[in-house]
Formats: sequence, structure tokens, C-alpha cells
Amino acid sequence: MESKLEIADAIESNDLNKAYDEYCKKILSNKQILALIMKECVSEYRDIPVEEIPSYIEHDPQLDVSLDGETDKIQGRNVEDQSVHGAEIKYDILFDAKLPNSEENEKIGLFINIEAQSSSNTPYPILSRAVYYCSRLLAKQKNMQGGFQNSEFQNLKKVYSIWIVMNSSKAMEGVLNKYTITEECLETKYHFPKEDYDKLSVVMIYPKREYDIKDDKNGMMKMLNLLFKAKMPAEDKKYQLGKNYGIMMTRAIDEVMDGMCDLSKGVRAEGIAEGRIEMAVDNVRCLMTEMNKTLNEAMQILKIDESIRPEVEKAIKALNKSI
Repeated sequence: MESKLEIADAIESNDLNKAYDEYCKKILSNKQILALIMKECVSEYRDIPVEEIPSYIEHDPQLDVSLDGETDKIQGRNVEDQSVHGAEIKYDILFDAKLPNSEENEKIGLFINIEAQSSSNTPYPILSRAVYYCSRLLAKQKNMQGGFQNSEFQNLKKVYSIWIVMNSSKAMEGVLNKYTITEECLETKYHFPKEDYDKLSVVMIYPKREYDIKDDKNGMMKMLNLLFKAKMPAEDKKYQLGKNYGIMMTRAIDEVMDGMCDLSKGVRAEGIAEGRIEMAVDNVRCLMTEMNKTLNEAMQILKIDESIRPEVEKAIKALNKSI
């Protein structure tokens, strides 16, 4: 019997009983998906055929989500970073990869961090946070397994922090920006080896808000929109992934839940139906802002109890006026 790929299982199980952030991590831990992202965002693989890139990804790559053993997904490095006392951070996905044309005995060439951010509406600049993550990934390499020892800074590996911001303003949609360290000669012109300073890159990705199936450009941006934004049955998504990107699924399924939003705060839909107004307001607003649902659509999807709907509507309208 043909086994089901991890990505197919993730798309199939994407419903309101599963946290959206876990769904994102499962999708983004798929080697075929990572290969397409790396091809576009990691310059070291730009000239490598996309079908060959998975072979460079760490064989046993950890991420902040439990997954069953499958051949099409990574498992990753330790996502808990305690290298700075009192400032622990937890990466969504962290793995290492071998560089093309590297020596046979070199197993690690890059450390790559993938972060799925639900919204650009944060109290801090996401880009600044991404730069900080890169700095931490550089610092933690000293005296770590797979890093460098003592003062052997020549063995410092380059790091990437790639952020996929699912929902943003219209001005940001479709943005794909990269930030790197560059050399500028201010006086005597002298160029140091690029590999000595080219140690970090931040990539910010803002998928478009609407999926255009008629768009014949099947790039990474359209793929991300298909995976996370497109409102279509799961079987259609799987067909498009196979047809346009060579990501084949192993069995047909019914439908992906379109009204999924990030419930990573630990709030589940079942609790909403019990009459918890504050919880209902938070989750209705989440669906409205992040999935472009109307108030009535959001309450219907989340099965808000009829008896508290007037209070939920009143609270949301009051919050909207205060913004």
C-alpha cells in the first residue's frame, strides 16, 4: 500500500482543531517545499537544479513540532536557543545544509532558520527580530556540536533567517527582500575575501493576499500563496502542487479548512462554543483580519453560540472603533 507523504497529511489535517502555526511548520519542513524556497532565497543554490537541492539538506534535520518519521520532511536541529542567559528563544524550524561543490567530509555549510509569521502587525519591526535571530545563530556556533571550537573563527558557518509573513498590508504583498553584509571601501581600495564577512542573510517574504490560478508564473511566491492563502479544496491544492512544482501527493482528500487562523495561544474552537466571550472575540477577530472573513462568516466557521453572538459583535465593533 502506498504511504502518504507528510505534506499531504498536513494539508488534509488542516482544520480548526489543529493550530495554524503547526500546519505551517509541517508544510515548511517538507524537503521539496524547502528546496523551492532555497532555490529562490539562498544564493548558494541558485544554479542547482531544484530537484537536486533536497540531497543537500541535512539527513536528520528538528523543528518546533512533533512529526512522524517520513522521508519527505526534515526533523531539524535543536530549536531551543539558550546561548544567552535569560534570553531564550525558540526557532520555528532550524536545519543545516551542505554547500554545493564542498569537500566530501564537510557535512555542514549553512545553518538555515525558517520562521512563519502570521501577520506583519507587530509592536516591533519583524526585520529587526530577523537580524537578531541571525546574530544568535552565529553566536551559538561557538563550542557547539557542528560549530567551531575556541578561536577557530574561520570555521564559522553562514546563517540564513527566512521569514514568511502570511498577512500584511497591500503595499507589502508580493515583497521578497534580502539583507546581507556587504563591503564598502572608504579609503584605500582593498577587497577582503567575501567568505570572511558574508556570514548572514535575512530574507523577508510577503506572499500575495489572493491566489491567481490564471497566473502562469509558477514561482516560489505563488507556491506559498497556494499553500497558505488560496481558498480552494485540498485536492485542488495538491493537484496544483503536483502539476506546477512536481510535488506529488499519494491520495486524494476532501477539503482543506479555509477558515483556519493561528490559534497558537492555546485557544481551541471547542471552548468558544461554551460561551467564553473574550475567547470568542479574539478568535473571530483573528479570522476576520488574517483570513479576510466577515464578522458573520467568522462566527459561523467558529460555531459561536447564538446566545453570545450579539455580545461578540458589540465587542468587536467597539474594538474596531478604538483602533
